Amino acid sequence: MKKFMSVIIFVGMLLSACNLPVAQKATETPTPTAVIPTGTATLVPTETAPAASATPEFAPFCDPDAVSVAPPAQCQMPIAKESSIFCSKKKPYNLLLINKNALFEVQTEGFRCIAEGMKDGKKIVTCTGTMAASFEVTVCDPTCAAPTVPAEITTCPDGYYFNNLQGCCMQGLQQVNQNCVTLKLTTTSCKVDCSIYPKKATCNQHSDTCYWSAEDNSCELRK
Repeated sequence: MKKFMSVIIFVGMLLSACNLPVAQKATETPTPTAVIPTGTATLVPTETAPAASATPEFAPFCDPDAVSVAPPAQCQMPIAKESSIFCSKKKPYNLLLINKNALFEVQTEGFRCIAEGMKDGKKIVTCTGTMAASFEVTVCDPTCAAPTVPAEITTCPDGYYFNNLQGCCMQGLQQVNQNCVTLKLTTTSCKVDCSIYPKKATCNQHSDTCYWSAEDNSCELRK
């Protein structure tokens, strides 16, 4: 018995001398900790829509008894006269002479006028259209027009128009003398053999010089 106890004591002393660990503790994995910012949240201001404007502002109303505005007294009527009438390539032409700075506008549908250059200080304008027919051309001098009235507000209520010559709102459009003249002209008859167009469709393609006669069932020259 004493011998057995001596063996046990010897083994215990031997283990202590070797400093051998009896058991190892399990390594613990650290748990991540969430970091909460301590800053103060900033509110972004939203844009406020502009307030709707009050009742829209209108220009003043014109005096119904006011007289029409005319060009300055020193202005002269534009020069506009017919120089000649002729035919070219079986088409009629009217030659006009007008002021250098004058503007022209054809008032009759189916006719056209173009500027062709200058002659003796006057602008040359040639007009053409239906043969042996009447038409009108208006010629205006823009350098001698009635002056307009400056205005900051040009808006008018429904049913009214802004009159820039008087700077006010009015009902209906006012006819104003803008220093213009209107020429009443007539084209000539050119020598054309319309009989070469035996069909109505072909005749109508040359309606400037010919017309289809339903009575004679033939293409006739305009006279």
